[in-house]
Amino acid sequence: MKSKMTDIKTGYFGKFPPGTSLLPLLWLLICLSGCDQPPTEHAFTFKTMGTVASCKLMLPQDLKPGEVEDIVQGSFSDVNTALSTWLPDSEISRLSRAAADSAVAVSELMRTCLQKSQQLNTQSGGAFDPTAESLMRLWGFYRRQGRLPAQAALDSALADLGRWRLEDNPVRVIKEKQGTRFDLGGIAKGLAVDLAATRLREAGVHHGLIDLGGNLYCLGGAQGRDDWRVGIRNPLNRDELFATVTVSEASVATSGSYERFVMIDGRRYGHIMNPATGRPAEGLLSATVIASEGILADGLSTTLFVLGPEKAMVFLREYYSEVEAVLVYPGAEGAVDTVMATQRLRGRFSLLPGYEKQYQVIFAD
Repeated sequence: MKSKMTDIKTGYFGKFPPGTSLLPLLWLLICLSGCDQPPTEHAFTFKTMGTVASCKLMLPQDLKPGEVEDIVQGSFSDVNTALSTWLPDSEISRLSRAAADSAVAVSELMRTCLQKSQQLNTQSGGAFDPTAESLMRLWGFYRRQGRLPAQAALDSALADLGRWRLEDNPVRVIKEKQGTRFDLGGIAKGLAVDLAATRLREAGVHHGLIDLGGNLYCLGGAQGRDDWRVGIRNPLNRDELFATVTVSEASVATSGSYERFVMIDGRRYGHIMNPATGRPAEGLLSATVIASEGILADGLSTTLFVLGPEKAMVFLREYYSEVEAVLVYPGAEGAVDTVMATQRLRGRFSLLPGYEKQYQVIFAD
């Protein structure tokens, strides 16, 4: 069981947002059955990848706390060094600067992210696009100084989207246009928690929680249970949790516009871009995904947010029937907001007390 429930994913991947605290956004109380030499609980928190990472792990007797800290921090650092748009010498920054018609060799981390991005892009009809960096910059999200782009500037940025391809032998990216620029902020944190979880298992750690700015990976289960009880952040009030869902040996990620946004002429615009329009996506308040891999949960939460509630559920049924999701969207004028959950979450998803009047819950067939 958890002592506190976790909030999920910001989607932010860059500098530390104002007001960032080292206090963890979540803690789950890990209770494991005793043995002759019971594992030792070790918790630690640190800043990385423009957010806060919090871990609580159960260590075997032959593993020291400093060793697991090095594993997790090293995993996140490897991904950040390769994929952060804030580092001018990162692999992704060099790729964005590459000339038109150039062939750029990429690392295994970059290949993994681009391959999954390409898959989601093709399946969703372009809802997920790893080359939206120009749109993010145009709207002012990197400097957090929002501005409403002129249509001509939007059209120019849209023409640069998707002008690349990934080749396998040798592994390289063929960049077709100079203006095509990459941003993997919608999927890279998922890759980072996957990498950390894999390395921890290899070191003998099989129970615990890894939280990277709300991208969560659950290792093992709690004492006497096969799952964890995870809290989901209220998209209408980021300081509250409004619902819980039980999760077993899986990753959880949420996309929402409440965490990173800019104000333009008194209106708030979220950071998740709709590649079809060049404008911030609308329709959903948040999209939470539970999947076996962090990279899939992270990428899918962004994809579903862009697609909107109806198309998102059709998309899941067609391509990812094993994945579970919780979508929150506004009700009609005067009506309560709606939470749509996949059918297999029936009995595992519930609103917290006091939110029954604010949200209606339906389970998609």
